[in-house]
Amino acid sequence: PNQLETNLIDLKKQDNELTSMSIYNIYKEAKQMQSLILLISIFLYGFIIVITLIGVTNIFNTITTNMILRSKEFAMLKSIGMTSKEFNKMTRLEGIMYGTKALLIGIPIGLLGSYALYRSFAQSIDYGYIFPWKAIIISAIFVYIIVGITMKYSLNKINKQNIIDTIRNENI
Repeated sequence: PNQLETNLIDLKKQDNELTSMSIYNIYKEAKQMQSLILLISIFLYGFIIVITLIGVTNIFNTITTNMILRSKEFAMLKSIGMTSKEFNKMTRLEGIMYGTKALLIGIPIGLLGSYALYRSFAQSIDYGYIFPWKAIIISAIFVYIIVGITMKYSLNKINKQNIIDTIRNENI
């Protein structure tokens, strides 16, 4: 395509009758468009990754701080006879509750945002709204995985503490 464009430009310069002819290299324009799309994709995915990391860090800090602040309460429960199995079950159920609550709030907000984006782009061409089942399922799985890992980390930290020292010490 580039060689053909060069040949046509040379031919146009030599022949006066072809001066009104316009030459467009669609291949070159397509390459430029692909480069622009690649650049936009890199920035967009980079932004999404940064926002995701900030969100995961917030979740991790919130749950870990909550568990540490409640370590005195947990030590008291263990001192009156709560077994490790019961304690782990309680914290697992609490993690499921955290994840479910987050999804009950996040999914409707995400669906409204998704539909708002669809409506804004559907002004010119309307392809019909496609319900994002895959994204919802992937999000739910990752929410439970992140909450589960965070709860496990917090439990390991709490289980390493001495019950008597924890009850004696004041919270932060």
